[in-house]
Amino acid sequence: MNRDQLISTYQQQLARIQGNRMYSDHAKKVLSAQAYKKAQEGLETLRQAELDSLARQRTQLQRRMFGTTSTVSDPSAVVSRRDAADRAAKLDDPREAATALQRAERDGDTVLAQAIAARASEWGWTDVLDTYAADRPGFVRDVEEWNALPDADDIAWKLGHTAQFIAPTPPGFDGTHLASIDWYAQQNLDSDEPVTPVVPSIFGGEAA
Repeated sequence: MNRDQLISTYQQQLARIQGNRMYSDHAKKVLSAQAYKKAQEGLETLRQAELDSLARQRTQLQRRMFGTTSTVSDPSAVVSRRDAADRAAKLDDPREAATALQRAERDGDTVLAQAIAARASEWGWTDVLDTYAADRPGFVRDVEEWNALPDADDIAWKLGHTAQFIAPTPPGFDGTHLASIDWYAQQNLDSDEPVTPVVPSIFGGEAA
């Protein structure tokens, strides 16, 4: 079930609860709160799944662009990549990096060339990256795919993405602190009409 289907199912459930004349106002609040909690849990699962998928895509692209996609753990290859990464990490000037990349390409040292390209990507040395990408159409496609992905670390994107996975507040709870919904969701329908729940106040202490 995707996000739209989950919210639609939730809203239909709320409509049935509110339209049932057999339920007291208290029962409607309890059932609506429980429906909200269940829907919100489902939405949070979907939200996290999207974030996990995005992270996997980025990891796979990074490996294709700057590392290895092989699942074979060749000790010599691991040492070679580590050595290349250490050498590239010492580069702190784009001209020096460009010279090192030319030397690596000339010597056929693809592992070092990848490490230098990764360093250039970290520091924004576009000329070095352009040189590396010149004869690598696959790398260019990967970069385009990478740039098309949202930045999960961007605050504005985070807020917008999170907002898409918040269930609408049930009827009778508009403007209510979420602790009130949590409280009602834990109530037993067989109990008598409860007293007004105590919820945390934004000013400290408790508020009715």
